[in-house]
Amino acid sequence: MSSADPSPDAPGSVAQEPRATAGGYAWSIAMVVATTGFALVVRAWLALPDTEMLFLLTVMLAATLFGRGPSLLTAALSVAIYDYFFVPPFHTFAVADFRYILTFAMMFGIGIVLSTLTTRLRRQQLAAVRAAVRAETEELRSALLSSVSHDLRTPLAAITGAATTLRDDEGLPDATRAELLDTVCEEAERLERLLANLLDMTRLEAGGVTLQRDWVPLLEVVSGALMRVEPRLRADRVKVMIPEGLPLVSVDPILMEQLFVNLLENVAKYTPSESPVEIRAALVDGHIEVFVADRGPGIPPQDLERVFERFTRGSHAGVGGVGLGLPIARAIAVAHGGRLTALARPGGGTRFRLAIPPQGTPPEPTARAAQDDT
Repeated sequence: MSSADPSPDAPGSVAQEPRATAGGYAWSIAMVVATTGFALVVRAWLALPDTEMLFLLTVMLAATLFGRGPSLLTAALSVAIYDYFFVPPFHTFAVADFRYILTFAMMFGIGIVLSTLTTRLRRQQLAAVRAAVRAETEELRSALLSSVSHDLRTPLAAITGAATTLRDDEGLPDATRAELLDTVCEEAERLERLLANLLDMTRLEAGGVTLQRDWVPLLEVVSGALMRVEPRLRADRVKVMIPEGLPLVSVDPILMEQLFVNLLENVAKYTPSESPVEIRAALVDGHIEVFVADRGPGIPPQDLERVFERFTRGSHAGVGGVGLGLPIARAIAVAHGGRLTALARPGGGTRFRLAIPPQGTPPEPTARAAQDDT
């Protein structure tokens, strides 16, 4: 999730190599005009060489900010205006004193030298940024390969072992055979969830997800998520407290259901099998707030934000996963214009807070029922 990249036309950008753009030329002309006006106002108090320094400063700024082309244009305009208004004979382009020719050459020389140095410096900065991005990409790739290879190997080994036993041992008791078949199915589902998380993260980060918004009851979305996690989180552990009068929410039902699935699967992983789970919702200042709270071991205060980083997993032993469930949940919340955060729960455990912003006026229940019938 970040601020916009600096535009290559923006003065002072350090992330891009300066280029001769229309914006750069326009800024250069504006700077020369401003310098001329200022110099004409203060010429009575400044000696001639002091006025010259104002134009040299303008050339230096143009060279630093906009690159070679605009800096040379600034130098040419500065020479012409300086000669016309400030070098005798005034209001002509004639030069009576040869030393002013040297001044004009200095303006061009400074423009060329400074723009060359600035371009070289910015190229080096750009190369450093690209190198840092490559290093980060390699680090992420290594982390992904390390996590995925481990989490792929574990279910594949279980599936291979169970399937081999079923194939080679024809005299297995029915109970053992059923247990091995359950293992194959459970581990296959685990693989499917892993691959689905990887694909979801890729799509969300690439901006390839278009929200298919619909007005739906929040309870309907939560109930769908609870049904999907039923094998890993028993329904009798979960207490749902969603008021009946809560307005409909404008969300992508599939993605929002996936958000709750990821939160609930995280709860199932890190909390004891008998630990209670609460899902509360309320209307607060026009937006809907949903809390998914547990009584598990909790998250250390310094990790409450870090758990939403990719490939970050809790420090609890024996808990598998790639560390994409919570980052995907947050990315879905952000895609809806919302916010997902983790909070320490008084008395122990964790609360995940989801804020869903309003999106227009929800339809009346009868109107939505008519839409559903069609």
